[in-house]
Amino acid sequence: MQQVYRNTSIFIFLILIGVQWGFYQTYTSLFPQFKNITPLIHIHGALLMTWMLLLIVQPLLIQWGKAQLHRNIGKLSWVLGPLIIASLFLIGKNGYARGLAANVSEHDMLCFIVLDMRGFLSFAVFWSLAMLHRKQSNTHMRYMIATGILAIGPGVGRGLISGFGYSVWDALAITDLLDLLIVGLLLGIDLYRKKNYKPFLTVFVVLLIGSVLWQIRDSSLWQSFAKTYATLFY
Repeated sequence: MQQVYRNTSIFIFLILIGVQWGFYQTYTSLFPQFKNITPLIHIHGALLMTWMLLLIVQPLLIQWGKAQLHRNIGKLSWVLGPLIIASLFLIGKNGYARGLAANVSEHDMLCFIVLDMRGFLSFAVFWSLAMLHRKQSNTHMRYMIATGILAIGPGVGRGLISGFGYSVWDALAITDLLDLLIVGLLLGIDLYRKKNYKPFLTVFVVLLIGSVLWQIRDSSLWQSFAKTYATLFY
């Protein structure tokens, strides 16, 4: 079991490296001027970076026998979780307005609402389930891992765009597939080892729904729904 905690920290650390790679050109390299970067983006980035660091440190504390410290630090999740959900929503809302102001077509901005909605809703689902099952360590850990996996799309996706010239449409399709493969592998391991497979099955279904929505972003059904959503909330 101790090896599982260590491997979890290594896995999240690798995701964090991918995130830093992806955001280097559009954020980190802009230091210290950070031209055209709003305070909201800084706050959003700080919240998510803190969350990722917690996902790395917390399993290690369990491995090192620091369960009480783990629980004390874990109380931050009650504050960070809602703040991250709110920041994800506000980033989407502001991005929609900025896109339209920059003459990006309404059609494309309605497509991007897929990313905005599934981002904060998926995190909200996984965070809520993790906190609901905080006393069942195996289930709690799996949903916490899922919140970290959500960072692959925004991070690695940007890396594929800036580093390899992929379009945003293709990059997100690739990272969606990568997410599903990773969770599918974790689900398969739990099934093989006769562990509780329900958490990763839930995660897989949520990610699959998000991936399908991305694939139908051009459809009249999605465009109509997204326009109504934008009218109500943006």
